[in-house]
Amino acid sequence: MTRQDNQKPSTLESIMRIQLILHVLFLIFQLALGALDNRGTEFMVAFMDNKILENNDIQPEIFVTTAKNKLVHVTITGAPNSKLHQTFTVTRGQVHRAAFDTSYRLVQTELARKAILIQADDEIVVYGVNREVFSDDAYLALPTDVLGKEYYTLSYSPSYYYCLFAVIGIQDNTHVSIRLPNTPNLNITLKGHTYQRNQWINVTLDRFSTLEIHAIPDLTGSYVVSDKPVGVLSGNKKAVVGSTGNSRDHLVEMLLPISSWGKNYATVPIPERTVGDIFRFLSSEDNTHVNITGVINGKPFHDTLTIPKAGQYVQKQYDSALYSHIVSDKPISLFQFSKTQKTGDLADPAMIIVPPIEQYAADYTFTTPKYSKGDYTNYFMFIVDSTQKAGLRLDNKPLPQNQHYVSIPGTNLVAGYIKISVGTHSVSHTNPTSVIGAILFGKANLESYGFPVGLLLTPVNTGCQTHKMRYGDEIDNDCDGEIDEEECDGKDNDGDGRIDEDCTCCGELLKNPAIGR
Repeated sequence: MTRQDNQKPSTLESIMRIQLILHVLFLIFQLALGALDNRGTEFMVAFMDNKILENNDIQPEIFVTTAKNKLVHVTITGAPNSKLHQTFTVTRGQVHRAAFDTSYRLVQTELARKAILIQADDEIVVYGVNREVFSDDAYLALPTDVLGKEYYTLSYSPSYYYCLFAVIGIQDNTHVSIRLPNTPNLNITLKGHTYQRNQWINVTLDRFSTLEIHAIPDLTGSYVVSDKPVGVLSGNKKAVVGSTGNSRDHLVEMLLPISSWGKNYATVPIPERTVGDIFRFLSSEDNTHVNITGVINGKPFHDTLTIPKAGQYVQKQYDSALYSHIVSDKPISLFQFSKTQKTGDLADPAMIIVPPIEQYAADYTFTTPKYSKGDYTNYFMFIVDSTQKAGLRLDNKPLPQNQHYVSIPGTNLVAGYIKISVGTHSVSHTNPTSVIGAILFGKANLESYGFPVGLLLTPVNTGCQTHKMRYGDEIDNDCDGEIDEEECDGKDNDGDGRIDEDCTCCGELLKNPAIGR
């Protein structure tokens, strides 16, 4: 069923209100049970348009892994009446690659039923990889229980081979309204109707429905709002980023809902490059002020910017040696772009969501994608408390003794990167209260990818409310901006004058284990 017009949607009927109330209660129940993060038991993914080269249309794929020591059973299906049905198992340290027919890839502006459902009997981690020859990017898939109802999209411009975003229907009869950005010369034709800048596109999506919008003008700032949770992908079919060359690459990320955006970020430069990085700062509210402090090869760096309107962005290019701390007075989403390959520099464009510090988690399990011509050189980029760096563990081993760390000014954080092998990896810390920021980046000739290896998706922008503590629930129970910061050892670990108010471990945990990881 599809409904569309160019007017702002009207108030939903009483039955819809009841459904919304029930869904809110469901989310509250989920919060009480455990962490909202990138691990889950149900995912719905899709693949946006990509550029085919060498008459070789490569199958889109997902990579699935888990932190569980037992066998986890996974089932993949398509829309009803489709032929897609795959089953397999994974366990800790294993990764399973699942490839799909190229017909599942969306094409131009298209309303179809091309979503893919992944279900498991325990928590898994899923990455989507949209790969063509010399055109590849990957994204961290988000489980359906953390998806939201409000998003702003982001692409790179000039677009070259089109700016894109795609909306994924999770539940039947989901009313989605999209306000196009105020971009000159923007024209979107859907089902015979043409929409222009600042107009609304209204559709009703069912489970497995996918709507892709493509345009040559920039689609950044398209406002997606729905009455039930949806997934949103955003990026470019293929783009040149910066002015370092002419090669292009596919760009994609699965967007964080606005409710999970943050006000504090730390950045690590794209490893072993000298051409600089591009950042886009995307605002959720009018008149957003952003302050950037950092260090470039030991020298202090400072910058400020203001974003006038919600859904607008400011783009900056910074040195390849910049490590920074970014603070905004209102929630923002931060995107980091790897620039186009320069002669002798084997890398290419990639688009990376930088995780907010508010959404750092304590441990991650992740896997590396595969290059269309072989293997990438893969890098794990990390941020951790300076007093806790010795406890950081990669695949249960400490980092090398000669690991280089850079202190980020104005914080207690240090950052760095390390090359890692192809395959599945785990990141953890000997101190369960220590959180880690983490990004995976890979580069090769004319291809790159990048994405956060994991993060929390707590609704930090909906106004904090104190909760009754459950040990290790990964919720900011005391509304101090920190998650599970106490050790329940009878001491004031976070120095706020309170004792054991938001614990990760242990005490009664052994008697009453928290649900979740």
